[in-house]
Parts: sequence; structure tokens; C-alpha cells
Amino acid sequence: MAGFVFFGFAWAGWIYSTFIMEKTNPYRFPIAASLLVTIIMSVFKIRFLGFDISVAALFLLSISFVTFIKLPFWKLLYCTIGVFIVSSATAVFYLMSLYDPVWIFIDQQILLGFLVTCLAVLLFKEYRTRIFSAIIGLIQGEILYSIVLKKFSIDFSIGSFIFLDGLALTCFFITIWSGFEYLQMIFQHKNFQQKKEKQL
Repeated sequence: MAGFVFFGFAWAGWIYSTFIMEKTNPYRFPIAASLLVTIIMSVFKIRFLGFDISVAALFLLSISFVTFIKLPFWKLLYCTIGVFIVSSATAVFYLMSLYDPVWIFIDQQILLGFLVTCLAVLLFKEYRTRIFSAIIGLIQGEILYSIVLKKFSIDFSIGSFIFLDGLALTCFFITIWSGFEYLQMIFQHKNFQQKKEKQL
């Protein structure tokens, strides 16, 4: 059922950030509030320039843009290029799956989630940057895809529940990968300390 994965991960994230995350964590309230607003807005759509757009997608896109605007110029330029790559890859993936769906051997959103996760991990080092770049890239990719379909008089809803499922999976994949990197860093730090103590 479309939206099941999105609601599952969104509610799980909201419960964790609201009741489990430490109250001193500065990201606790922004994460909880953003997830709750996204859940509420996911059922609403607006018609803009002939396109049906999810209000939740616009909300997530706005948050991501605001986060990137705060970056220094050169870092912002690099992130812009990286997001462009993710957006282009997303649009090309959709077009290829439409033109030749035979090569989609698993669920489309799972495959797209793996693709965007790989790009985000390769292009960006920070977890937060990976998440926001994936959000912007996926939404902009859907917009590009819908523009192409519009030329053939095909209606396409931007930010549908199927898309939100894929977005949730992508964020989950990025979180798992970044978590493994964090654990690896901890183990390397411990091994370095142990070697240093032995030398002393």
C-alpha cells in the first residue's frame, strides 16, 4: 500500500526524536516538528503551473534549501553541483524505467533509493548534507520527469505517497550507511588509543 513505508518511518522517527532522544540535543525539536508537519501535509496537494505537487514535498524542499543557504559560498557551490547530479540521475532513472521497464528487477523505489544513496555517500561526507541533498535531488528529479511527461500530455503527481515511500527508504539507507561509518570511526579510534598505550 502506497505510503505505508513513509508513515512507518516518519512515525518511528517522530517517536524516537520526541521520547527517546536526549532533551539537550539541539536537533531534537527541529526533527520532531519537521516529521510531524510532513506527516500532516502529506495528504494535501496543490495545483501549480499545471502540475499536482504534494505540500509535504514542497515543505521538505524548503527546509533543505534553507539548510544549504547557510553554507559558505564554495561549499554551497559544491553542494549545488552534487544536488544537480542527484537530480539528473533521478530524472534519467525515471525516464529509463518508463522507456525500458524490463531492467527494473526489483521495486522501482528501492532501486532508486540505492542509486541515490550511493551518489549521496560518494559526493558528500556529512550525514546531514547527504540527507538534504537526497531530498532535494529526488524532488527536483521528479519535477524534471514531470516536465518531460507534460510535453506528451501525461499527468504526473509530484511527491505522491509512492515517492514519499522511496524518499523514506533512501533516508533509511543513508542513515544505515552513515551509522556503519560512525561505528568504523569509533573502532579505529579505539584501536589507535590501544596501540598508543602499548607504545607507552
